[in-house]
Amino acid sequence: MQRAQFMQLYNTAVAADATTTDRGVVVEAIGAVTRMVAWCEAQQLAYAQALANMGAMPEDVMATASRSDARDVERIVKRANTASKAPTFGTALAAGDVAAGHLDQLGLSLRRLEPDQQASLLADEPRLLALATKSTPDEFARALRAEERRLATDDGMARLQQQQRAVRLRRRVDMQTGMNIFTLALDPVAGLKLYNQIKAATEALFHDKTPDLCPSDPIEKQAFLAAHALLNIIEGKGIKLGTPEIVVVVDTTAPDATGAPTVDWGLPVETPHRVLLDFFGIADVHTVVVRNGVVIHAPGEINLGRTTRLANRAQRRALRATYATCAIPGCATRFDHCKIHHIKWWRNGGLTDLHNLLPSASATTHSCTPEAGTCTSHPTAHSPSPSPTKPP
Repeated sequence: MQRAQFMQLYNTAVAADATTTDRGVVVEAIGAVTRMVAWCEAQQLAYAQALANMGAMPEDVMATASRSDARDVERIVKRANTASKAPTFGTALAAGDVAAGHLDQLGLSLRRLEPDQQASLLADEPRLLALATKSTPDEFARALRAEERRLATDDGMARLQQQQRAVRLRRRVDMQTGMNIFTLALDPVAGLKLYNQIKAATEALFHDKTPDLCPSDPIEKQAFLAAHALLNIIEGKGIKLGTPEIVVVVDTTAPDATGAPTVDWGLPVETPHRVLLDFFGIADVHTVVVRNGVVIHAPGEINLGRTTRLANRAQRRALRATYATCAIPGCATRFDHCKIHHIKWWRNGGLTDLHNLLPSASATTHSCTPEAGTCTSHPTAHSPSPSPTKPP
């Protein structure tokens, strides 16, 4: 980036502040800052590569010079390594065409592959870059996982076995708080089983009640409830866990090169096909089809009208297919930790139909409350965007 370009971006960025009332000026400033940040991150990669070429330890030098945590510097060094293998991504980062998150996802993908598979993936670098420039890091990650499946010669079983060998449980005591801190690293299969057990136990124990000492913050509350659910499982207090449920989302918005839709199996990570079959043998599987963030097929009754105020399971499945997190802007609470609310309130004649429902982490911390007067949601590519609805 030339000095004149940088100064132009700088002038655009400083033209807006907290007192600005022109939305367009703020949007332009955001774009300018984003490109400047990308350029700065590209410079950090260049510094890491320069230090490595000098024979120095980039992590030590950069942590000291920037007064940063070792974890932050390690992330920069990993990005630099990725950029050395895929140099066009480093150039695109400097130009602001991609974000650092795109390099992070590419690096993760490369580390999951064997050397010959890495070479095959990098041979397709121009196409991958074109894809990255038109997608968010999360969308790019999904595309990379599809590439990994294509390159896999053993259905991913070798990687699963490697992950199973890396299973660990560690304990330490925080000297300031006296709390026992456990760190549990599980392979995807064991992790998914434990996650489903904790989720089912949390629902069974705390569906309609909140234990004493529970924090009010929605994210901390869910962590508190999950911890106590795990303790109940360990103590064997006879919690009856239901059949695990898997929601498979078929997204026809952007088919791949073969014309096939994107399929999200409802699992947090890539899982070998033969293991998926084992899961499907013990789980209830439901398929939801979406396009442009709109549900075009979902099993069960998804429009209940005025027959009931509470959303049923079919509606929750359909909403999970379109909302990964709480629908309120700025809230990253996962869908499973949200409650379903009406956009036009039930007490004001609102229907319990899919188009009038959205997930919200807390009715006390978001705008979806009687006191707020409106109820709004995320305008994302994979979720519908209900307009604010004022009560009649």
